[in-house]
Amino acid sequence: MATAPQRHGCFSIAHDLQRFRLLELPPDLVQLLDAPNPPRLSLKSQPEPAYAVLCTPAKTYQLRQVQTSNSLFITQPALESHGNAAPAPATRAIASCTATLELHPADPAAAVMLLRRVLPVYDMLADHVDATAAGKSMAAIFDDMPFSDAQCLSAWHALMAFEHQGSSYQPSARALSHVWSAIHAAALAEGVKLDCQFLTPDITKAACQEDHPPALVGAILSHLAKEDHEPDGPWSCLDRTKTVAFAGRTLLDAKRGSDFLLADFIDIWEDRLPEAWRGHAQLDSIPGAYEMPTSTTIRSRGSAANLSEPDHTSSTAPKPSARKWHDKFAKTRKK
Repeated sequence: MATAPQRHGCFSIAHDLQRFRLLELPPDLVQLLDAPNPPRLSLKSQPEPAYAVLCTPAKTYQLRQVQTSNSLFITQPALESHGNAAPAPATRAIASCTATLELHPADPAAAVMLLRRVLPVYDMLADHVDATAAGKSMAAIFDDMPFSDAQCLSAWHALMAFEHQGSSYQPSARALSHVWSAIHAAALAEGVKLDCQFLTPDITKAACQEDHPPALVGAILSHLAKEDHEPDGPWSCLDRTKTVAFAGRTLLDAKRGSDFLLADFIDIWEDRLPEAWRGHAQLDSIPGAYEMPTSTTIRSRGSAANLSEPDHTSSTAPKPSARKWHDKFAKTRKK
């Protein structure tokens, strides 16, 4: 029985080529998309410098266009006929790609730097608040940041950022120093040991009697808590290493531009720590955070995470503190 001759390798190019961009996925992203319940991906952009990113819930990838000198076609099956011949299976090119898009992991540290630029500063001068509200929530700020939600949240916690009265802020070194003093004084007045497990709402409520934002008190306590604590849980316990370094750094940074006598600095630092940790107020606990103009003086090197200083000419009206914890603390010292 005679058989009709078969045609192999018939290839054609469509008259109107479509526009395509090929996206080359890294192996970890392919594995994520192949999972039984793949997460939602999002595309974000930043105007200056202009670039686009692809975000998973936890990671961010910068998109880079790479030109190729090879002929790269996107094809699809088709039926084609020539002359009086019957239509036969063929391969038709529907697009020609001269470039591909590659994904490169973004530096998570850049999220902290960007967030520091966009968040207004919450500062405290003596007993007054100095802050200019931007009127944007944490979620609204994250939507405009070219990073994944997890990286944005990590940067938020690193800056001890917080929401207050419908706006988001980053605390200045002075604000951190003031609020930490209130936390420490409240713990002493209430007989709470910060180096042991304690109820976070109790310390937050007590420290806020000086009219500090509860969210800022909570952000500091969460920042200083031990690694195994539950961020949203009612209990907390401060980590000694983090707390000792934090108290020393913020004390120096709050007085940035001026010098301490070394002996005075150590004394104040010790007074801002739980009794069991006073002996750890040593300079080797804050490497890189200070410089010594002389053998008896010390000042901030200006390299800590929260050195943002506001423009006082554009701030809102000062807000007086409601109450002094040192009055109550003084009574407990006399007992």
